[in-house]
This record gives sequence, structure tokens and C-alpha cells, in this order.
Amino acid sequence: ALLADCSRVISDSLARDPSSWSEEERSQLHQWQLWLSLERGEDGQQHLLPAPQRKLCRVAMEEHLEPRTGYSLDLALPSSRIAVEVDGPSHFLLPDGLGVRRPNGPTLLKRRLLAAAGWRVSSVPFYEWNGFATAKERQTYLERAVAPLLG
Repeated sequence: ALLADCSRVISDSLARDPSSWSEEERSQLHQWQLWLSLERGEDGQQHLLPAPQRKLCRVAMEEHLEPRTGYSLDLALPSSRIAVEVDGPSHFLLPDGLGVRRPNGPTLLKRRLLAAAGWRVSSVPFYEWNGFATAKERQTYLERAVAPLLG
């Protein structure tokens, strides 16, 4: 009953005045919708927002093109100049003799130029992310990674 009530209230609010929802709030709604669809299975499907409202939320999660540098950011809050970059294997050199992976030249340049353009960026390396077994572990990791950017 709670999920149904929440879905109805949110859907009504988005339908009436989508501009009353900030980009950050729409991003959070997108994450909630993902949770419903991916982790709640069929039970969650019935509580999904209608397609137009889901699209409004999803747009807030799309890559952001930083105009001064020309770089795209995986997840960005432009108003706060905060970003999270999901760095896959192509962003790193092969592990050294101690097994340490270091960012490659293009990744270091991107980080340096984004910082010079006023962005605070947190990197989420694939090898750390892949080490987590549960959604809770990933959530805790992201909270810790983003916390220094917010202060």
C-alpha cells in the first residue's frame, strides 16, 4: 500500500508541475524507479511511474557535456559543479608489479582540466565497484566517495 501511495503522489506531482522537481530530486526518483524495476521484480513493476514521468527522471541521469572542456561527465550536478565518473578498464594502465592500477594519461588530463574548470570529481574505479557483492555495499561506497565533494 505504501509503494502504491508514494507512486500515485509522485506521479500526480510530476504531471501537474514537473519544474517543481529539481534535477537532483528527479535523479533520486530515477534511482527509486530502477530499484523498483530491478530489485522488486513484478511487485515493483506495478508501482512504476507512467512513462512520461519516468522519462523526466531519467533525463536527469544522462551524461552531462561540460562545455568549457568538451568532456562528458557520467553523473553531474552542474549547479554544484560536482561529478562522479565511472572509470572502466580503459581509464587505467595495466597493474604494476604490486598489482596497483594507475589512471592513464587521458584520464589524468580529463581530471586536471575538469578541476581547472571548477568541477569536483569523484572517480569510481571498476575494480573497486566490482568487488562489492550487495547493493548496500555499493550505496555505502558511493556515499563515502561523494561526501568529500559536498563539504
